[in-house]
Amino acid sequence: MRIPIAIKVFAGFLIVILLNLSFVVIVSRLYDLTIIVTILKRQNDIKNQLLVLNNLNSDRKRSQLSYTEIHKPESVENFRLSSNRVKALLDSITIQLDTIVMLDSTVSDRSIEGMAANSATIAELREVMSGGVKKHNLLYVNSFAELATPANAAARPDPKKMALFTAVIDTANQDFTRDLKNADARIDALTKYFIYDIDQRIGNAKRLTVIILIAMPIMALLIGLLFSTAITTSLRRLKESARYIGKGNFDFNPTGYPQDEIGDLANAFFTMAVDLKNTQEELVRSKRLAAIGEVVASVNHEINNPLMIISGNAQFLEMSMENFPDELKDRVKAILEETERISAVTRKLREIKNPVVEDYTSSGEQMINLDKSSLNENNPPRPQ
Repeated sequence: MRIPIAIKVFAGFLIVILLNLSFVVIVSRLYDLTIIVTILKRQNDIKNQLLVLNNLNSDRKRSQLSYTEIHKPESVENFRLSSNRVKALLDSITIQLDTIVMLDSTVSDRSIEGMAANSATIAELREVMSGGVKKHNLLYVNSFAELATPANAAARPDPKKMALFTAVIDTANQDFTRDLKNADARIDALTKYFIYDIDQRIGNAKRLTVIILIAMPIMALLIGLLFSTAITTSLRRLKESARYIGKGNFDFNPTGYPQDEIGDLANAFFTMAVDLKNTQEELVRSKRLAAIGEVVASVNHEINNPLMIISGNAQFLEMSMENFPDELKDRVKAILEETERISAVTRKLREIKNPVVEDYTSSGEQMINLDKSSLNENNPPRPQ
């Protein structure tokens, strides 16, 4: 499969970018910290509201005492106003607790034990507020409302009835105050847990940041080293091949290179080596043919001249030997035939196009086959 170098480099940069995206994990942890900080702010608001509740309850207690001790009618209205504010604050605290539960459910990466303990503490806080504070506040308000009815507001109530209602009212007030302290303690426990959670998350984020900051340059170096080694190794191999080709060694192996631009360059080197080898062989062949032509010209010149003299004299002898014995005539005829044979050999030498070399002796000596070499362009010469 062909993969261009540009895509490989892009893939390397993409890996480094993906490593940078690991900071998203840290950002998510910081987002959880933001949620936890919001929860702590809500809890701080609840603590302030509990403090206001304590102050309002103290006002109600003074109004109650003012009514029961001196039967002051304005104390009933003051008690009612304070109770209304207490109810509004309790409703606000309930909403705040629901918000805390919702925010706490979005916090991730917690241990099972921590989640269980935290959920239990929040559940206890909600139970204290709904089953304790609200319940005793309602009992406290209703008991005082029954004591301070319009009929009783105009005249002093019966002492026995006053003592009975006062005991119930005081008990409800004490339970209400105790539940407020209990809720405050639960909030303190939650605050300690969240502060501990923040400390742990900050520590983990620091460690993770250090690991990422160390891992990123190492991975970048490894990827860069991998790519540079792969590219430079192939380029060094091409450089060595070019040096061998320059020395006349055209046996270039194009295999083993990556399927990219360097592989294309290696294939181009291979094609170049084949072309150079063919060109060199053609050049050698041309030089050999030129050398053979020079030899043929010299041979024709040096052989044909004396051969013509020999042939002419033999023809003259043949015409002058009418009365000579047949044996002498046969010898002269043999001289003429051999001169013709030599003349045919020189003509074949001039007609050589593709010299075909064959073994001449068993010892490895070679000779040119004139019959096969003359006018035989389709028969390639044997390599030397």
